[in-house]
Amino acid sequence: MTSSTMVKTSIPKIMLGTTVKLNDSNYLLWVHAFHIFIGAQNKLTHLIQPPPAHTDLTYVTWLTGDYSVMTWLLNSLEEKISGSVVFLPTAQNVWDTLKVVYGNEKNPSKVFEIYKRLFELRQGDGSVPAFYEELKCLIDELEMHQQFVTDATTLRGYRQDLAVLKFFSGLSLTLRSQLRGLILRGDSIFKLTAIFLRVM
Repeated sequence: MTSSTMVKTSIPKIMLGTTVKLNDSNYLLWVHAFHIFIGAQNKLTHLIQPPPAHTDLTYVTWLTGDYSVMTWLLNSLEEKISGSVVFLPTAQNVWDTLKVVYGNEKNPSKVFEIYKRLFELRQGDGSVPAFYEELKCLIDELEMHQQFVTDATTLRGYRQDLAVLKFFSGLSLTLRSQLRGLILRGDSIFKLTAIFLRVM
């Protein structure tokens, strides 16, 4: 057994935190998994409440706990993401920054990527169970972004977004490159007719 292997196996699992690592496209999955983990450690207050004053008698104890939460947070991020938040002073600062950068669940570009993966998903050489699991994961991820509702206006909006995204995904690469920033910016998507007129 190598020394590097010994080091890895000697680290308690609790120090590593959640096994779901945040990347560019899985914020909702990651935040749910981390919320469960940090709740189990009874440390949720470090994510939602400001720190006590430095003169407070509880500050040293709080700081020790906050260092633990920051360690768990950093361990649950991909390296390129952790490097952008590692110097923030508190766990709450890290948590809030990640939400601002990656947590726009209404961002249509993220919805587009899920739809695109759904459209392109095939069993290929894999097994049927593996294909099913991948499909189910994509559907679950889509439902986190577009939750089930009974409101007709919201449902109509989902359908309109799907029509635009399907139209957009079928355009030539040149047109998609030209229109991507326009169509997928902000929290809303242009209507299908408006997109067609811009293409023409």
